[in-house]
Amino acid sequence: MNKKAQVFDVARKSIYWMLAGLIIAAVVLIFAFSIAGYRNKLTKIPPELSAELIALRFTTIPDCFAVEDSGVVLSGTIDQAKFTTETINHCYKTEPEKGFKTFNFRLKLESTGQELITNNYFHQDRDDLTITKEVLVKTEQGLQKDHVTIYVQEKIGS
Repeated sequence: MNKKAQVFDVARKSIYWMLAGLIIAAVVLIFAFSIAGYRNKLTKIPPELSAELIALRFTTIPDCFAVEDSGVVLSGTIDQAKFTTETINHCYKTEPEKGFKTFNFRLKLESTGQELITNNYFHQDRDDLTITKEVLVKTEQGLQKDHVTIYVQEKIGS
């Protein structure tokens, strides 16, 4: 074989292996991204579940609205004396600049019609989810059955 043929053969093999390497790398990357996407789809938590779990704080934590009697928290209860704007701002407060990117709530007691909103709640006609819970409300007369409707806004804007 002459020298020109040897140089051409080396160049041809170099180009072949460079193209083969690029194709193999692309196949591996596509496979890795498809596995990652599939895993993300499997482990995605629905926003309804996330909102429900966050909203549980309003009726189960004594720092929110739950009734605490002799050190025991009565889950599923609301102390009407605690059902104030100050309490909801202490219980669930989002950042003023970025809080619109998370869940925001509007709570409404059905019997009194009293409504509370979190600090970044936008407009009433922009609700994404509605959660209704049967609760006991502690008033001066005692515990009374009631319903609390929790309106949820998931994200405002992009």
